[in-house]
Amino acid sequence: MKLEKDEINIQHLQLTKLAFRHRDYNKMNLDEKSEIDIAFTNTFFTVSKLFIHGKINPNKYYSDWIVPQRELDFFRELEQVLSDASFQDFFEKYTPKNGYYNGIKDAIQIYKKLPNDTLLNISYHDISKIKKKLNYYNDAQFSDFSDNISVDFTEALKRFQKRHGLFPNGKIDDETLIELNVSKEDRLRQLKVNLERARWFYNDLGQHYVMVNLPECKLFLFSNGNLLQQHDIIIGTNERKTPILSSSFNNLILNPTWTIPPTILKNDVVPKATYNLDYFSNNRITIYDKKDKAVDPLNWNSDLFKNYRYVQSPGSNNALGLIKFDFPNSHSVYLHDTSNRSFFLRKNRDLSSGCVRVKDPFDLAIEILKIEAIDYSMADLENIINIGNTKRIPLKQKVKIHQHYWTAWKDENGIQFRKDIYQLDKALYKRLIK
Repeated sequence: MKLEKDEINIQHLQLTKLAFRHRDYNKMNLDEKSEIDIAFTNTFFTVSKLFIHGKINPNKYYSDWIVPQRELDFFRELEQVLSDASFQDFFEKYTPKNGYYNGIKDAIQIYKKLPNDTLLNISYHDISKIKKKLNYYNDAQFSDFSDNISVDFTEALKRFQKRHGLFPNGKIDDETLIELNVSKEDRLRQLKVNLERARWFYNDLGQHYVMVNLPECKLFLFSNGNLLQQHDIIIGTNERKTPILSSSFNNLILNPTWTIPPTILKNDVVPKATYNLDYFSNNRITIYDKKDKAVDPLNWNSDLFKNYRYVQSPGSNNALGLIKFDFPNSHSVYLHDTSNRSFFLRKNRDLSSGCVRVKDPFDLAIEILKIEAIDYSMADLENIINIGNTKRIPLKQKVKIHQHYWTAWKDENGIQFRKDIYQLDKALYKRLIK
């Protein structure tokens, strides 16, 4: 049944009982017919909402997710289905059209067909077991299961590492062992959780859009279905998560100032400045009172720190770097450059206070300007940077941005898994099976 392949749990709906009762529909009296009509109607509404919106409403379940919900008149949809006598067409119509949904659904079917996973508790020296596990997940096709480490073994291990977002060194390191020891059942749970997320993810990504996948710590720019660029990114820590949202770019800011947000102000700036007032001048931060007048740090009252506004001047040491990508959102986050580019060398890049830092941001800016048909060259941008004044370039909101959370998906390189950096998967799975 289609709904089962879409991982819609229909066992509690007693569809078999309903179908059996429907066979005797013409023999029923009016009250019995009314009863079963109501039961069928309620079942249609329940199944439709599960299929279209998912079991969980992310906007209520999470405080930092803003996911547009499709507004549907289910009574009208039911009337349409009954007049056309086509439930199949209804579900085909509202099957999510994004590539994530269909890819994850395919991956679930592939994993369900795998035999029971007995290849667990693998250690560094279990070369034979590792070869069998690589065969099991179709990363290799070994026939020799000796402890010999060949070039083929190294290449197969690299394929496995790439699929799990690990550095492909072809070595049996700690991170690789952890992934090798994840069971098939756990992977299926991970895929099912992401299938639910794909239901939340509306169909229209836009003709031109940036996709930010937080667990992957990567950003992708697409135009007309083609991948134009990808960038490494730095995202928020587990304590200061980067929010999930969708919007459209409306401004590029060159040589941006930085107005310090409340959380960073309270947890970082105030303690350091209280210890040493030179912190403000050393970091080129100006304090403003409620009348927008600059305040001498010597006259700053740390106990009343909320009564002031704190602005870091533009420049290479500005926390936002040399360029900022604005888009409307209620979390006051944005994409930006960084003054500390060495962080991109780290394996784990959940390091920011919520905004997304982008590697090579001017390459991204130039491509967005091309899509917007705004005539700026790289030399033009460099000239503005060198002058040092803040410059705002308005955009026409042609390029959308989607910040999302995928820990599993299927693409042309196989079935992909990533670390659940915000530890969301297990809690969501528990809610799904309730």
